[in-house]
Amino acid sequence: MNVLERTQKMEWHVVLADDDDDYALLVGRALERVTGNRVEMRRGRTGIEGLALLREQVPDLVILDLKMPEMAGHEALDVIKGDETLRSIPVAVLSSSDRDDDVAKSYGLGGNHYITKPRNPLELEAKLASLLRNLGDLRGLRRGSDGVATTAASAVSPASMFNQNVVRWGLVLGALVVLYVYGKISGAF
Repeated sequence: MNVLERTQKMEWHVVLADDDDDYALLVGRALERVTGNRVEMRRGRTGIEGLALLREQVPDLVILDLKMPEMAGHEALDVIKGDETLRSIPVAVLSSSDRDDDVAKSYGLGGNHYITKPRNPLELEAKLASLLRNLGDLRGLRRGSDGVATTAASAVSPASMFNQNVVRWGLVLGALVVLYVYGKISGAF
């Protein structure tokens, strides 16, 4: 049973604003796998194109990349959540950036969900499934770009957190070893 069978939705309407052709294809395929249904995904390569698509037909979900030409994702998000007719559309940021300030700014502007772009298609599917499980709760919210508290966040896998901690501790340990060896060589110890 896929995660969205309980909604009984036959077709999903999604607007994706992302300038990466290959990643847009991955997102479209992952959405269809996760929903088990047809996904009409309209795509803009810039924030401006994405906004034009929103005004043509209101989708079930908007997925924004942060780094795009002409109008970046944060600018587009600010416009969406500042527009009375668009602000109730759930917006997920899907970005290669995992910087805390990008995540905080996305939620501060009214974004509903933040996903760091995984390279593994199965991980992308899992993150999109998490997003879509919360979509019903996000749809009715009429948030603006005024720093309202977040409503959903992409789950961080324990394996990913473990790998990040191993790398961090490895760097710290490596720095300590270098300092120790340097101290021994220079006669400081």
